Amino acid sequence: MVGMINELSPEELEKIPKEEFGEDTKAMQKDIKHLEDWIKKSPHLQNIRKDEVFLKVFLRGCKYSLERTKEKIDFHYTVRGTAREWFGNWDPLLPNIQKVMDAGIMTPLRGYDKHGRFAILSRIGNFDPATMSPDDMLKANLMMMETAMKGNMQAVLRGVVIIQDMSGATLSHATAFSIPLIKKIHTVFQEAYPTHPKAMHVLNLPPVMEKLHEMASSFQKKKMKDRQKIHPKGDFSGLHADVGIEVLPKEYGGTNDSIEDHVKYWRQEAENARDYLMLQSSYMTDESRRPGGKPKGYADIFGIEGSFRKLEID
Repeated sequence: MVGMINELSPEELEKIPKEEFGEDTKAMQKDIKHLEDWIKKSPHLQNIRKDEVFLKVFLRGCKYSLERTKEKIDFHYTVRGTAREWFGNWDPLLPNIQKVMDAGIMTPLRGYDKHGRFAILSRIGNFDPATMSPDDMLKANLMMMETAMKGNMQAVLRGVVIIQDMSGATLSHATAFSIPLIKKIHTVFQEAYPTHPKAMHVLNLPPVMEKLHEMASSFQKKKMKDRQKIHPKGDFSGLHADVGIEVLPKEYGGTNDSIEDHVKYWRQEAENARDYLMLQSSYMTDESRRPGGKPKGYADIFGIEGSFRKLEID
């Protein structure tokens, strides 16, 4: 992440928790010790990450609430163990995963916006329902996010901004997603991770995707709905005003290389992080050892109603 656009120095990053969040070093160390002890005493959590950097990310994301942090960590690794179609075998060299990565469906940008937020470009129109499965797409996207967030403390502290370009999306894209799948996507991204987008910009929304977008938005929390802005087709002025042009690829009126440059860069970064990614995909809860005697299964996390329903497009 060295030398990226609008990157803060280590000294600047160190000041943010104390000056902006009121973080107390002694209280943080005490809380980390509490979490470490809690994990040791939780038989179902023995195969999860428990290093200090990881625990700090969850504490900060949960606004220093120990109980909320414990709930979030437990849920995060329950999801990883339950949805193995998304979280299992994170090998970036798998052909089906490389195909998704090469398509650039979700591409982190090389740098931060003018507010210091980490920017991520999503282009659902690059997903090919005829040759890619939604599960492979989500799995590759999660792997890409894990790669981009590795050691990325600025993204944790300053947040993330999503740029969702819907151009190229067709009826086949809309019908590729069942209602339970849309709900599952929002459950994972909103409930299982400690950080959430600070802003979401929706570009080039075609009429055929309006119903799908409306359906997806119904699963969003109010805070996320309030942070979302739909821009007129082909109009990047609002995007430029919020994030600046330095971080944007030239296809969006920016000065940050081309989208293809970003796609190639992050695919190589994922391949370089192969051992790390494979390790992350091995972490999960052991539901057979969950206290209370009732393992959490797929239905407990995602529900089972309407499993075979598809979104109906008028």
